[in-house]
Amino acid sequence: MNSPAEITKSYLVLTTAIITAIIIICGVMTVIVVTDPAVKYSHILSRAAMTVRKVYPDTIDWGKASLAAREAMMSELDPFSHYVEKEVLAQFEDDMSGGYFGIGITVYPHESGLLILDVREGSPAASAGLLAGDIIIASDSIYLNGLTPNEALRLIKGEENTILDATIFRPASADTLKFEIIRKRIEFLHIPFAGFTHDSAIYIRLLDFNAGAADDLKKALDSLSSQGSQKSRGVILDLRDNPGGFLSEAAEIVELFLNEGDFVVGTSSRSRWNEERSVVQKNGEYANYPVAVIVNNGSASASEVVAGALKYSDNAVLIGDTTYGKGLVQGFIKMPDGDGIRLTISRYFFAGGKYINVIDTFDGKHAAGLLPDFPYQYEDEHPFYKELESSLALLQFAHRYQDELISSTGDKNSIANWIDRLRKYALENGYKFRSNLSKAALEFSKEVDSGPLKRLAQKAVATAEMSDSHLFQMHREFIWMRLRQIAYERKFGAFSAYKEVVIPEYGPISLAEQLLAKKDSQ
Repeated sequence: MNSPAEITKSYLVLTTAIITAIIIICGVMTVIVVTDPAVKYSHILSRAAMTVRKVYPDTIDWGKASLAAREAMMSELDPFSHYVEKEVLAQFEDDMSGGYFGIGITVYPHESGLLILDVREGSPAASAGLLAGDIIIASDSIYLNGLTPNEALRLIKGEENTILDATIFRPASADTLKFEIIRKRIEFLHIPFAGFTHDSAIYIRLLDFNAGAADDLKKALDSLSSQGSQKSRGVILDLRDNPGGFLSEAAEIVELFLNEGDFVVGTSSRSRWNEERSVVQKNGEYANYPVAVIVNNGSASASEVVAGALKYSDNAVLIGDTTYGKGLVQGFIKMPDGDGIRLTISRYFFAGGKYINVIDTFDGKHAAGLLPDFPYQYEDEHPFYKELESSLALLQFAHRYQDELISSTGDKNSIANWIDRLRKYALENGYKFRSNLSKAALEFSKEVDSGPLKRLAQKAVATAEMSDSHLFQMHREFIWMRLRQIAYERKFGAFSAYKEVVIPEYGPISLAEQLLAKKDSQ
């Protein structure tokens, strides 16, 4: 047994050791506080706020001041890191859950309220009789024309099983209608179409990588590949304008097409806790299927993970245009007041250590993106067509002549006639496209007062405007396809529009079919 003196001595030694350790730790912490810029400047900001509170004679809105400080801090980071208000954070939580409560419509801001671009098949809106092209002008007796789009959308959404009293203006018939619509949970539509092309390739249109996207894609593949009457030449994965979503969903999809041991994607970060390397654990069920991925400038983030991982694993070809260039991973951090921060935490890389983004050399916008193996010039990227689509003239014309467009033979003369009718309709409704050439000619004409030079300038304006008007006919095949796609979608739904119009007529899909057929014959 130890004597009291030995116990006391041991106690003193232990106590001294603990005190020494505390002093050392405190000293290290003091050094960290002094040298860590984040701690140092947040302390200075806190001292400044306390000084203002004590000395400043007027009332301070500290919530507003705090918000301004947070936004100023986030403005020094990359454009994908920013302060997030409660409502946006709630939307993120919806994305995590795979759905939301509402009536199942896609809308676009309109001067009178919200223009319905799409009505989800089987949704409460569809059951009630709403149509694409309708304009929601009031919700529960609150008129939407004076509200922001987000404010208007919040009125449309609501708790499950509550009733939305919607006032609708239907331009096609000039009617104002009343609807009672019961809000339900709307699952996100990740895949509007999955089916076979005419040349026996599986075509899947994937809109996002939110929760459930990977499961939906696998179910589509399983269903189509099990159809014994048709053997697939390969898979066409259409990721045009897919903004991304969750990295985990993208990784699950990539694993379907790779073999055990293949590298999927890695993430590197300042913090080792955010560093990951994803490798396929077992052979993918569709690893022996050739794949063509259709991409464009709107294919970003998780879309680039899928496209890049398959490309650099030599398992797919990319068709289309250079992708957006966002190889950064964001995390959401919730703040005590309910708001949050969307913060870049890492960057991803592919097999061979290939990165899209390098954080330390980030240009403030985006990186170069993934280059396609087979470039395709999209007609819907032309400034003329973009303006035509955004003017809503195309949409309204297709809705007005829906049944005629669907039944039209589509021969050369018929298409030319339809395009000329659309041109006149668009002009009557205020659409007038001006190319850079016609804008320059017009400006030059304004600068010249009179004389031969004035006549020459006026002639240049007339010539440039004539050239602009011919753009309708130059893009007639694509415009014709879009008119019929809109008409089919409004009457029969998105699946029918893809099957009857997009699959047989859209250029990038035809190119993908040819490449897969060539690979299959080798």
